[in-house]
Amino acid sequence: MNTPYPDFLEKHLAEKDITTLKERESLHTSQFNNITFVRLSQEYKCYPRGTVFYDKGIIPGYPKIMRILHLANGINRYFKNKFYVEEKVDGYNVRVAAINETPIAFTRGGFVCPFTTDRIQDLIDINFFNEYPEYIICCEVVGPGSPYNTEIIPYIDEDVVLFAFDLLNEKGNHLPVEERYRIFERFNMQQIRRWGPFNVSGGTSDVDAVKNIILELDRDGREGIVIKPVSDGKPVKYVTLSSCLRDLQATTHLITELPTGFFTQRILRAVFFCHEFGIPFSSEYLISSAKALYLIPEETLRAVAEGESVKEFFDVRVRNKNTVDELIHHLNRSGVRTQLVSVEKSGDYYRAKFYRIYIKGTRKLRHRLMGKGFFD
Repeated sequence: MNTPYPDFLEKHLAEKDITTLKERESLHTSQFNNITFVRLSQEYKCYPRGTVFYDKGIIPGYPKIMRILHLANGINRYFKNKFYVEEKVDGYNVRVAAINETPIAFTRGGFVCPFTTDRIQDLIDINFFNEYPEYIICCEVVGPGSPYNTEIIPYIDEDVVLFAFDLLNEKGNHLPVEERYRIFERFNMQQIRRWGPFNVSGGTSDVDAVKNIILELDRDGREGIVIKPVSDGKPVKYVTLSSCLRDLQATTHLITELPTGFFTQRILRAVFFCHEFGIPFSSEYLISSAKALYLIPEETLRAVAEGESVKEFFDVRVRNKNTVDELIHHLNRSGVRTQLVSVEKSGDYYRAKFYRIYIKGTRKLRHRLMGKGFFD
């Protein structure tokens, strides 16, 4: 409650708002490259969670995107004019901004991401910021070598890839999609794959085209789509059947760590998908789902019963060796213990191997194995 906050905060927030946020313990101060940042850990008024304040400006938090479970009806309900369909890829979300002429990546929660900041020159043309120093690139980082996700991405083989999907101007406003496409193309920015424009006012043909896109993505094991209006309106997102199963397969070893809603939501999305597209649940899909929901947690339980902890293993590449320590510290702040295994020089990079121990999930399983009761 008595945490001192930098004076620059008063340039961005009214005194009463600062007082309110202090009382809620929603402001958190940190430093990176001798720059002081204050992140917002809870949504407040017009500021989404993850908004970052610093001396010279604000890094706006990325707003939540509404999800639809019925694709055709959702399109007809929320889109009256032209829209584009963009692929939704399964990685982690960052915003990249040039601060004191140095590109820095911020996670959705507003933390500086040491890993992405270290690798940013491999992922984008940083000359972008010479022309647009006050713009913020919103992107998804996907692929093996991610320090956050262990899920296998079938279409990326060797290293992380950055896909840009949005662009904020100096006022924090989202640029219109077609203007953003043109700017990114000038800098050969790797963009999210897109289709369109489409228009529902012309009848059902464009909606059918979108349904065909989602079926193609489902066959290819892709995550889904985000539908974005050309002008007025807000985007919506929709995921494939295959992504629901893949999520379950990648996370059920954390069944005592994640909220139960995480799993029930993916089951519900799968049911809606099959209902709309008239897809019967094949025996292959049901067997795969059962394996994800029962066999993977059973393997985890057996490991805990033998004295092991619930773990995830990671293997990442960074340019600077001190980034490894910064990354481990960053990951430990989330409350999950991270243990470094090794750091080796590999060409122009350092290869770091580590694992994360899920203490809460491990403790729950051990208590259940010991016969301890609980309320649910």
